[in-house]
Amino acid sequence: MSNITIIADKQTCLPFSGIGINAVICKTSEEAGRIIRKLSEEGYEVIFISESLAADCLEVIEEISEQKTSLTITIVPDFTREFSGVAEKRLKNLIKKAVGMELPG
Repeated sequence: MSNITIIADKQTCLPFSGIGINAVICKTSEEAGRIIRKLSEEGYEVIFISESLAADCLEVIEEISEQKTSLTITIVPDFTREFSGVAEKRLKNLIKKAVGMELPG
């Protein structure tokens, strides 16, 4: 079993599936949150999630990232929606946690 997966819509999953990454097709953020929890318990090391799904389950992503330091959850752009800024928000939260303050800019 591969320790890498992507959670996204079908169009976004296709390129990842083409290179052998497990794909979980998902339509709602609530479902994505449940899937992330399940995969983290199953020992996955890398989870990609589409930006549109991550937008409404960012709290779950950050909670699990704090609990499972061996798991990397990465937000990737998807084909279903416009840029929402979720990946940038997550990066700012990680920087704030790492340095203890929000950086200007």
